[in-house]
Amino acid sequence: MVGLGLCVIDHLYVVEAFDPEAERTRFVDRKVDVGGMVSNALAQAAKLGCRAELISAVGADADGRLARRRMREAGVSTRSLVLSEEIPTTVALVLIARRDGERRFLTPDRSGFERRVRGFDLSALREGSVLLIDGHFPAEARRAARRARKLGVPVVADFSDPRPAYVSLLPEADHPVLPESFVRTWSPGDPADAIRRLHDEHGATAVVTRGAAGGLYWHDGRVRRYRSPKVRVVDTTGAGDAFHGAFAAGLALDLDLPEAVERAARAGAVACTALGGTGKLATRRQWEGRSKIA
Repeated sequence: MVGLGLCVIDHLYVVEAFDPEAERTRFVDRKVDVGGMVSNALAQAAKLGCRAELISAVGADADGRLARRRMREAGVSTRSLVLSEEIPTTVALVLIARRDGERRFLTPDRSGFERRVRGFDLSALREGSVLLIDGHFPAEARRAARRARKLGVPVVADFSDPRPAYVSLLPEADHPVLPESFVRTWSPGDPADAIRRLHDEHGATAVVTRGAAGGLYWHDGRVRRYRSPKVRVVDTTGAGDAFHGAFAAGLALDLDLPEAVERAARAGAVACTALGGTGKLATRRQWEGRSKIA
């Protein structure tokens, strides 16, 4: 499995509440770890026994070295992770509400630097693999997706919001796995209609995630629903990423789509039970439904 996209360092703070008018906000717990949509997803896939390789760029600085080390510790190959002398590693500030695990992100604008990046080594992308993209480094993501198409490799896409660069990549995705907030903005109305539109316009087999409420997906010519297991939520950071990684692992192992979606939902639930995007990843037994998820 190959992922091309975001790799950052997350600074996570658990706070009592979000209060934009408060002069001070007290935190009760904190953690520093590697993060990013594709990076977290690959860590989950590696936990399930998949060979995972990250294609991305970080700074040739202490944070970049930390990101590389943590990804290797998670079982993800960093052979194609570029350490750049020109840009610093991105740091994201994440505030997590203690009460329900919901979060807020403070991140820099990466669009200018990502547009300048060219020439990622795509040799890791071979027949029999699965490609994950998250919309970051859009020109390189498009190049990788088109290489995947020529190789017969399925492309799983994780786009957080319908910004133009992400929407332009929708035709390249075989399996866009999108949050409900994305599809309600991109195609206002019933999310099921958005799933049909993605199939009709791009031939995509899409999934729409709705957090604890489960979600919807396209299978055998109709929209189906899936449920999310109930867990005690600590932090929702990375839950969608774990879903993507576990879903892609299901495709890599030739599971039928309903089973791949059901297993992905289990992994997403497990991710909610600990602090950080890779604080707790589903084991193979949990993913398969042979042991409890919490």
